[in-house]
Amino acid sequence: MKFDDSLKFALNNLTTRGLRSWLTIIGVIIGVAAIVAIVSVGQGMQETISAELGSLGGDVVFVLAGSSFQMGIAQAGYARAAGELDDRDVRVIEAVEGVLHVAPDIFGFVEVSYLKQNRTLYMYGTNENWAKVRSSFNIESGRFLKRGDSGVVVLGNTIAKEAFDKEIFVGSNIKIEGESFRVIGILEKFGGFGSDEDQSVYLTLEDAEPYSGGFGVDNYYAIEVKVDAERAEEIAEKMKEKLMISRHVNEENIDFTVLTPKTIAEMVFSIMNTINLFLYGIAAISLVVGAVGIANTMFTSVTERTRQIGILKSLGMTNKEVMNLFLVESALIGLVGGILGLFVGFIISGTIGQIAAYFLRGAMFRTSFISITPGLIIFALAFSVIIGVISGIFPARRAAKLQPVEALRYE
Repeated sequence: MKFDDSLKFALNNLTTRGLRSWLTIIGVIIGVAAIVAIVSVGQGMQETISAELGSLGGDVVFVLAGSSFQMGIAQAGYARAAGELDDRDVRVIEAVEGVLHVAPDIFGFVEVSYLKQNRTLYMYGTNENWAKVRSSFNIESGRFLKRGDSGVVVLGNTIAKEAFDKEIFVGSNIKIEGESFRVIGILEKFGGFGSDEDQSVYLTLEDAEPYSGGFGVDNYYAIEVKVDAERAEEIAEKMKEKLMISRHVNEENIDFTVLTPKTIAEMVFSIMNTINLFLYGIAAISLVVGAVGIANTMFTSVTERTRQIGILKSLGMTNKEVMNLFLVESALIGLVGGILGLFVGFIISGTIGQIAAYFLRGAMFRTSFISITPGLIIFALAFSVIIGVISGIFPARRAAKLQPVEALRYE
């Protein structure tokens, strides 16, 4: 029997058992859609985070108070006692060969008033080197902080243009916790990973100290360091060694964390890979359920068509041809389920992307969370067909082993 004949035969059998066939196909659709949605979102997240971490530059190293091994990256620098990073640490870092600029940071939340409107905003306290460290940030208008400044503020782009009913311009006066400050600069919109910068106000360390909740001059929550990009990891390791000597600590009681874009990416991807593995497991379970449905349908089909198999074998059809007949049918179920599952997966992925874009619009990421590649499409289709074939092997072998005489006598 030619392949075309087997395909027509399989199509006829599937349409004859329409409801049962569609219920089986739905199981495959769910599994394939789950895989497409999970993989596309997972890949999209990794690509987005890679792009946004890259936008920070490979030449920025962060030193945070607290050990990441003791408390986790998210808490480092926030939950430790104030004052663990000071000017002595700044001087040690500045002395490391390959370090270009160093900017200590303090932070806090402040109430900002403009034209009788009040907003609670994020505040950075830093020095003139911050703009040199964060070279990917550009000034849209005005200038950044300089040594000796007092009573002046630089605004993130979102603060200047969207936080209040009326746009704030260079030269405007705003109030921070009731004190008047003159706007001397507005940053260009960043809109990327860690985009608190777009929604922050920037003060000198001295001006920010009263609002920092314990941090202040010579009492920093983080130190940002610009280094030679080609040697970032090497320089970061040297900084760590020098700081350990200066602070009289070792690997067992280290009380600070040195982070490079590479280590941040590795940590983030490690967490994401763990989450993705869990989600892939859920998708795999869905496909296993679909595979069981295909096997059940095919076993039932063999039982219902026993007399038909006997007739075909009595007319000269070989065991191999009978087996191929049922394998084509099970593969067809997998293919149809795979194609429809792709479309459902695209819809789910698109919906997730739209929801993410709505809740994170302009605040976190500049690129889509979704990544649907030709490789993913080919994999999903191939996988669904393979699942169909594997699920049909045992029913097909059972059909092929039927003896013509016994099959013809089956009622």
